[in-house]
Amino acid sequence: MAMRAGAFWLILFILRVAAAQQLPGFDFKDAKTAEGWKANRNVTDLKATGEGLLLKIDGPDPFITGPARDYPPGVLLWLRMRIKSEQGGAAQVFYYKDGPREEQSVKAAVTAGEWEDLRLPLPALGKGYHLRIDPPGNGGKTIIARVAFEPRDILKAPNWPAPAAPTLKPDSPSMNVGQLELIHSSNELGGFVVKVAGEPMAIGGNHGLIGYVHQGKLKWIDLHRVAKTEANLGNGWIEARAAFTDEDGAEWKIAQAFSSSNGNFAIEVQTVVTTSQDRLVAHLPLLFLFPGADSFGEKKTQAIFPGLEYLDKDEPSSSEADIEGPGSKRQVPDSAKITVPLMSIAANGRYLGLIWQPSDRICAVFDSPDRLYKSGGHAMGLLFPGSDPTQRSEGNLMPGDGTMLRAKTLLSLRATIVGGSGQSAIPALWDYHFLNGLPKVPAAAPLSDYVRLGAAGWLDSKIGEQGLFRHAYPGQFNAHPAADAVVMMDWLAARCDDKALAAKLTEGSKSARARLANADWSSAVGHIRTPAPALLLGDANEAATRAGRHGWELLKRFSGDGSVKYEPAGLLDYGRTHFAKDANGLTANIVADVLDAGVFSVDRKLIDEGLLQLRALDKFKNTVPRGAQTWEIPLHTPDILACAHLVRAYTLGYQITGDKHFLEQASYWAWTGMPFVYLHNPAGKSIGLYSTIAVFGATQWKAPNWMGQPVQWCGLVYADALYRLAPLDPMSPWQQLADGITASGIQQTWPVGSDLDRQGLLPDSFMPRRQMRVDVCINPGTLQVPAARFYRQPPIYSFHDFMDLFVHVPGEVIKSEEDKGTLWLRVRPCTNSAYSVLICGFKQPPRVTINAAPPLADAVKFIKDDGRLILRLTGESSILLDDLK
Repeated sequence: MAMRAGAFWLILFILRVAAAQQLPGFDFKDAKTAEGWKANRNVTDLKATGEGLLLKIDGPDPFITGPARDYPPGVLLWLRMRIKSEQGGAAQVFYYKDGPREEQSVKAAVTAGEWEDLRLPLPALGKGYHLRIDPPGNGGKTIIARVAFEPRDILKAPNWPAPAAPTLKPDSPSMNVGQLELIHSSNELGGFVVKVAGEPMAIGGNHGLIGYVHQGKLKWIDLHRVAKTEANLGNGWIEARAAFTDEDGAEWKIAQAFSSSNGNFAIEVQTVVTTSQDRLVAHLPLLFLFPGADSFGEKKTQAIFPGLEYLDKDEPSSSEADIEGPGSKRQVPDSAKITVPLMSIAANGRYLGLIWQPSDRICAVFDSPDRLYKSGGHAMGLLFPGSDPTQRSEGNLMPGDGTMLRAKTLLSLRATIVGGSGQSAIPALWDYHFLNGLPKVPAAAPLSDYVRLGAAGWLDSKIGEQGLFRHAYPGQFNAHPAADAVVMMDWLAARCDDKALAAKLTEGSKSARARLANADWSSAVGHIRTPAPALLLGDANEAATRAGRHGWELLKRFSGDGSVKYEPAGLLDYGRTHFAKDANGLTANIVADVLDAGVFSVDRKLIDEGLLQLRALDKFKNTVPRGAQTWEIPLHTPDILACAHLVRAYTLGYQITGDKHFLEQASYWAWTGMPFVYLHNPAGKSIGLYSTIAVFGATQWKAPNWMGQPVQWCGLVYADALYRLAPLDPMSPWQQLADGITASGIQQTWPVGSDLDRQGLLPDSFMPRRQMRVDVCINPGTLQVPAARFYRQPPIYSFHDFMDLFVHVPGEVIKSEEDKGTLWLRVRPCTNSAYSVLICGFKQPPRVTINAAPPLADAVKFIKDDGRLILRLTGESSILLDDLK
């Protein structure tokens, strides 16, 4: 037997060596090898050296292309590249026959100034494939020592046995916790049923297989057949113990205990595995739930697998509606892509969720409906070994090789089953929050350091150009006048403890203000737009009039059913994979803008129209946030920016009307943003917690694949909406969640002096494993709006509703008192300059007192026809309004 196993291993080794010998390779220390490679115009020099191929880079898009080579068909590949870059950043390798495409590429982070040995997974290629290598950065030198290939093996999966409903008896061990009931077979590991609110919801994984590699041979253990299992009921807990010996003599023991968790509403599960001999394990199921199996089947109301899947009614997981190609296979993902360790399925007015303690040794399995095990329902489970992307191809239940489980060493998993009544999967997030809370907000720079960071972005980076500003750098972003940049520099100057830097900020603000023409106080470069520039720099009345006109123009985009239809702007139809012509994120953005325009202009008819469209948004109740980034992302794709727009729209609706329904909806949509936020540290590094995934999909369905790659500017727009909602929903977690997202944005920003072109700018995306910031770099304004609230400073702008009067402040109202016919306010501005407070909704002129004295004539302006009062103030001030009718 040993001879046959050894012969098998020898033959396998010979085959792998033969396959490797067929694979091309490029040793760039050889000048002849280097001659076959060509550079584009952003690589000014390309030559072979003793260290490898030297590239001198001078431009934003450098790359080199290689000659065509033949690869063995049907062989999955590892690409190995040794590289050193002066700038560091993301290296990208394209593989193609007829031209490079984003979807046919792989990326890796490269640390500046260090040799890196990259190992990147490639699909099977074939004859006549070229490589294109895009080195990191847009300047400096890069050396590529070699590029080589090797076969990428995957262990062969068996025909997975389908789980089945266990045989239960009247005396089978059972426990009731909250709305959950678990009934366990007395002699089957994983043989249990979970009921929710009295109805069967899921069965356990009672037909599991353990795979291990011994002397080069993959072997399988059928637990259902060989394990001797006994389950007993204790004092409020159930324990199942299984024991068996594999065919090579190792004794295995598996214990699984179910008990009531904290709060007595969920079931905690602890699984422990030991073996008497070392085992190279390829597949070991630790805990599985199959919702719908032997009950409601493959139907569902909603499902969430945070970071990867957010599914509406009966939508399949791992579909190509949001991403095509290998990236769509998300059944067994890289664990670093999971933002919250939770899986949840909702159906028939109930939900069931599985929460676990993250570990590098464990990976998650999610398939809805279950096409992996064919249970007839849905699959949620946890496996050993883990999901190291260099060992396991995403979506595959089998790794490339086994992982050692040492003899007499515990392998343990701690998980929690939650469930109850609910029309969506969101209550599972409530349970997660109740059990775990939110993680501590990451340490961010103190305010004084943040001021220097923001100042570096506005004054010293490539974002500014002689008083003009661009949205981002590098790329085709033209510099133009920007009123929000003026406000942001003034805000920083007011908090700067360095007199020289404060003077520099003031001078920068003056230069930017001088560039503003035709009173264009709405010009901006940030993603979060407010009327603060009009209140600080311009004519508030004119801005209010403009806002009203703009609001009426926006209303023309609505169809008769209250929706905003998606219309393709070019050849690519981003709506082709969506089941409707509209989406909540697309519509909610326009609804919020209409309401903003209505309350700033105090056009009551416009407000009423906006509220009518807001109520029409209720057709999306208990659904998935999606469709807010159709300039490059499919309409169907789940999207944190959609959450932001929905929260902002419903929050405004509640502020205007006091209707609790609007507050409830704002809260629901705030919860829908949580699956996009890393509530555990994805890579265990200093930056990662509270970073945000923008969409569960890819640009143009292809690439970049944004899952696992935070795009913080989208999260910061969501954080801004949360900050506005938090005071209205005081028992909520919204302020802490917004604080965490903002702190992560500060951490991700290029530090002062780290890169003179990028310092103080927010990266477009971030690589948690390598702690890499990725171009393009976004102007500081998107971060600065929520940062003002994070540091508990007066916000850039706030809106308040008192006694049916709408109050707009470039700062905040810190105190207020209301009485019959009288309103008293204490306002604090966000800058040190003079500012306007706009108060709208008057039917007749009020009597005004400012700082307990009659105001100067030029400090008060009342526009009778529009019912607007504009007060020109300096510093923190009190306002008393009398004779209100």
